[in-house]
Amino acid sequence: MSSKVLCGIISNLVQSFLTHRHEAKFIQQIVQDVSLKLHLINLSIDRKLVGMETRVRDIISSLELDLDDVRMIGIKGIGGGGKTTLARAIFDHISIWFEGKSFVENVREVSKGSLFGLKDLQKQILSSALNDQTIVVDGVSDGKSMMKRMMPNRKVLVVLDDVDDIDQLEALAGESTWFKPGSRIIITTRDEQVLVAQRVNVIHDVTLLSDEEAICLFSRHAFGREIPDQGYEELLRKVN
Repeated sequence: MSSKVLCGIISNLVQSFLTHRHEAKFIQQIVQDVSLKLHLINLSIDRKLVGMETRVRDIISSLELDLDDVRMIGIKGIGGGGKTTLARAIFDHISIWFEGKSFVENVREVSKGSLFGLKDLQKQILSSALNDQTIVVDGVSDGKSMMKRMMPNRKVLVVLDDVDDIDQLEALAGESTWFKPGSRIIITTRDEQVLVAQRVNVIHDVTLLSDEEAICLFSRHAFGREIPDQGYEELLRKVN
C-alpha cells in the first residue's frame, strides 16, 4: 500500500475519532474502514475480463461504501456492452460487506414473460437478501408492503439487471426508505430515462472497448496471450 493511501486512511480515522469520541465505536470503525480500504486497494479482477478493472474501480468509488446512507446507482449501455458482466464483478467483490445480497438477472424478460413475473422477482429479493426461503408473496402490492416492512432490518446489496420500465423499479426498489442505511442498489439498463425517473445518485455509461483493449481481447483468444504475434498487430488494427 502506498504512503499516500495510508495517510488518507489515517486522516479519515482521525476525523471519525474527533467526531464520535467513543472508544468502542472508534475501534470498530477503524477495523471496518481499514479492512474495506485494503480490500478495495487489492481489487483483483478476472484477467479474462479485458478493460474491466478500471470500470469496476470507478463504480465502486461512486458507491461510497463508507457512507451510512442508501445509494442507488445506474449502469447504462447498449445490449451486449458488458453491463451484466460489470455488475456481476462489482457484486462479487463487495457483497462480503453486506448483511444480505441479491443479484436479480433479466428483470425485463422475467417481469414481462409471466403474469407473476414482478411478484416472483420480489420474492427472489426478499428470500435471498433476508436468507429466508419460506417467504411467500401473494401479489405485487403485497410484495411492496413486505419490502417496506422487512428490508430496512438488513444492510443489503441488490443488483437489478436489465431493467427497462420504471414500474419494475417501483416494485423492486421503490424508495430509498425501503432499505437500511448502508444499503446499495445497482441498476443496469439500456434506457437512461428509467434511471432518471428513479432519481439514482449516479449514472455510469458503459463504454465499448478501446482499440488497445479490443486487440488485447482478440489476441488472447487467437494467440493465447495479450500481445499478438509479431507481424499481426498492424493487421489486427485494420480489422478492428
